[in-house]
Amino acid sequence: MGDDLLKNGPDKPVDLYVVRISPPCRVVWLYLLQNNIPHNLIDVDFTKNEQSAPEFLKKNPHQEVPILVDGEVIVFEGQAILRYLATQYRNLAGYGLTLSQRMLTESIISWANGELHRVVGYRYTYPQFLERFRLPSESANEALVESGIQSLTRHLETLEKRYLDKNKYLTGDKLTVADSYVATILLQVEWTAFKFKIWPKVDEWIKRVKQQEFWDTVHKAHDDFVHELEQANMFD
Repeated sequence: MGDDLLKNGPDKPVDLYVVRISPPCRVVWLYLLQNNIPHNLIDVDFTKNEQSAPEFLKKNPHQEVPILVDGEVIVFEGQAILRYLATQYRNLAGYGLTLSQRMLTESIISWANGELHRVVGYRYTYPQFLERFRLPSESANEALVESGIQSLTRHLETLEKRYLDKNKYLTGDKLTVADSYVATILLQVEWTAFKFKIWPKVDEWIKRVKQQEFWDTVHKAHDDFVHELEQANMFD
């Protein structure tokens, strides 16, 4: 995805604030690496409430990551950061070659950043592992997770039968940022040992997406966490 030359590089490395198990953070970091955009990676520790520090709140009052700081420009939300980097420095590298493909890429990223992450993360995976996302009542939390898996199943059916029915990737025969974004979010279900086998086209597509450069680097924290869960027999 990073074949185009830089339109013009940043005057100094951009700062990217991340939590490495966060899908939007991983996708933005992946884009920076693949497109050779100089950057400093700054880890934010939510367990120490670093997101509530005054300096952090100046960058994003919503107390979320990722956040990109490029000189006086501050951008938050993965979708907006990718758009900024692609237009400012990369001539829309990774978004497709035609206007139609670029708009489809933008649309899928918007859907993934909103609806898909809400379902995969906040209604299915996170309530099972992260206290800050659990509902107070155990029965209510179980109902939330159940509704999440039902919605996830519908989304996987759409990917299988609509986007990947005749295409190798979500927007055609070439990998785009949309593939990276959707696949990275879907991988959160690996925390629960969820498998994609009954959606064979989705399963093969994820394997293809994982083969891109720097994927393993960016997903190391995620992979390490999944390995820890396996070692602790959390999947039994």
